[in-house]
Amino acid sequence: MNQNIERIEVYLDESNEPLQVLTSPPFKVTLDSSQIPDGPHTLRVVTTFKGGQTEEEIVEFEVDNLPSPFIDGIDDGQQVRGPVEFEIVTGDYAAPLARGGLSIIGAVLSALLVLGLVWFYFAFSPSAREIVVEKGAAPAAAAHEGAVAGDAAAGKELYAAQCASCHGQNAEGAFGPALAGAAIVGNAEQFNSIVKGGTGSGMPPFAQLSDKELADLRAYLGSLGGGEAAAPAAAGEVDPALMSEGEKIYLTSCASCHQPNGAGVATFPALAGNEKLADKDLVIDRTLNGKVPMPGFGDQLSDEQVAAVATYIRNSWGNAFGPVSPADVAAKR
Repeated sequence: MNQNIERIEVYLDESNEPLQVLTSPPFKVTLDSSQIPDGPHTLRVVTTFKGGQTEEEIVEFEVDNLPSPFIDGIDDGQQVRGPVEFEIVTGDYAAPLARGGLSIIGAVLSALLVLGLVWFYFAFSPSAREIVVEKGAAPAAAAHEGAVAGDAAAGKELYAAQCASCHGQNAEGAFGPALAGAAIVGNAEQFNSIVKGGTGSGMPPFAQLSDKELADLRAYLGSLGGGEAAAPAAAGEVDPALMSEGEKIYLTSCASCHQPNGAGVATFPALAGNEKLADKDLVIDRTLNGKVPMPGFGDQLSDEQVAAVATYIRNSWGNAFGPVSPADVAAKR
């Protein structure tokens, strides 16, 4: 421990009054998230050293104690005829994350190392790295030497016991995103990272699963297929600068719900391998106007910014649906 620390003050959001003042180790904080409104929040940690020097650390997190229902089976603007059946889905947040205090905050503040203060950041999601799989290419993880072979039959039993209650009996999606035929299943490294580490919001970690069990799960989910893939929109080459700008906007405005790797969580669907993204007008409309429980960003983002983030979403994590132009966005406002 660093013996030069005089005190640590923890502030929530814009408050000028510290939530807690810590003067001796262990520097642990318990935050009751049930007393905080749902939505994004900021934790500010100010460390004062003997001699007067200060160091400030900012951690952003999101409270989600009251999941919103969403409609599964009918989309905004969809034309229908005759009887239409759809389901109103609501999440069950009886898991410890919803009411048991914000243990992640305690982890952030749990350790100080010699020669410096090192904070363990939120285990809120898997790392934000873009994984692009060319259309028709074999998944990289499956191709490397020594890959663990999976047993689909064993994976089916494991899925029924551990996953079906959230992702549906046939991996068609329920409280969690659909996994049948999803592109993420074909990428062992990304899939294993999410399953073993959890998402930090809705999905718990399954660190106890072995590499063989994870391979069995992927084998089973891969055997389900996903139906006919939608044909990508042939709309020209994607500008790398537009993708870069779109990634910045996505990580700032979208990743807290859809996850940095596009895997989705709770009532927010996966974007990785999502065939609906082939519909350019749908992507633009959702970004501008939103859909319960997703807010719209039409008042916050310019046509150029909407085009950038829509292009990024449509061409990341195995998606290859072509660019979106500012003119496309302007036509939909």
